[in-house]
Amino acid sequence: MDCGRNRTRMDRLSVLPDDLILKILSFVGLKDAIQTSVLSSRWRFIWTSVPRLSFSSDDFSTMDNFSDSVTHVLSRRNNQLPLSSFSLCFRGKDDGGVAQTIMNRVFSLNVQQLNVTCLFGDFTSCVFDNYTGFPLSLACYQTHKHILVSIGSGYVYVIPTPTRPFSSLTTLNLYTVTLYDGFLSMCPNLKNLNLNRCNMLGSGVFKLFRICHPGLSNLTFTTRNFTGLVVHVVTPQLKYLTISEPLSKIQISAPELVSLRFKAPCPRMFVTSDFPALEEAHLAIYIINSLAAPRIITLLQKFHNVKVLSLSMDIIELLNSSVELISHQPSPFANLKSLKILPYWGSKSKKVIMSMEVKNYLLNRSPNATLTEVLPE
Repeated sequence: MDCGRNRTRMDRLSVLPDDLILKILSFVGLKDAIQTSVLSSRWRFIWTSVPRLSFSSDDFSTMDNFSDSVTHVLSRRNNQLPLSSFSLCFRGKDDGGVAQTIMNRVFSLNVQQLNVTCLFGDFTSCVFDNYTGFPLSLACYQTHKHILVSIGSGYVYVIPTPTRPFSSLTTLNLYTVTLYDGFLSMCPNLKNLNLNRCNMLGSGVFKLFRICHPGLSNLTFTTRNFTGLVVHVVTPQLKYLTISEPLSKIQISAPELVSLRFKAPCPRMFVTSDFPALEEAHLAIYIINSLAAPRIITLLQKFHNVKVLSLSMDIIELLNSSVELISHQPSPFANLKSLKILPYWGSKSKKVIMSMEVKNYLLNRSPNATLTEVLPE
């Protein structure tokens, strides 16, 4: 009687279309998906067409076992169907080049989204002088649309191949990756770029990080606090720009920019073109001294069409002490809908009252704009 009920339940699952079954198997985990192969002859190979695969070395006793398992699954996979997402996580010590072997195998797949996380060595020590890592060539990414490479205590060198553009790549997320200058020129259809604690190979006291791309739409840039880092952003189609952490100098040319978020100490040089399309600006800038006033005021003067403006208390304090620089200038904010005063950038929590001169400068041409002070968390 029980066997009959189980057979009825299985028959109900078996009548589902393959694409629905594969979607279900994508969420139960690969190990459970493989175990369904014993249910019936129809289920024997259905797991080989699962559109999403995920592996972590944490699930295996050794890196060799990890490598064997990944190789086995990939060798059995139905390559007639696309692989929409492939995720790999390496952790621990890899002396045998297992990571490189697996990556070479993965790069042969036609994967739409590739996520790679590498936590080699003693990640808890946060010492980045003696990396354990391996080189990755972007030549392997020819057909990938979305790539995420995340390195903990390790490094990856991304090397462009000048004769083969990566025309399918639209999204690239990199964490602690060392780049060669010019790699973006090989990604003609790139739209989204996230650089988190990355570095670009160079020499000299000032390290130049060039982000130049004609079609880039969304850029997030977080540095690793390199001394003397100079960043040039030249992106004519950029819509969204987020910059965090210290920079020595920054130059921005992005005439189509809609949203700018900047959270960092004030750079020693801040050069920008006009922002005629900018609608939202979020500036949480740490001010070291009053010498930054001309740079901040020059930047604000370019926010002609901003509708939502957020300024840290550091900037308000700076403007309070520099009223002579704004007293004879008209307010640049004719379309402002909302002005938000953010807490101090650091741990400082003293109260600052906005002077009437500063208030007029910020709100005189937008009398109906709301003024809100955001409390510290």
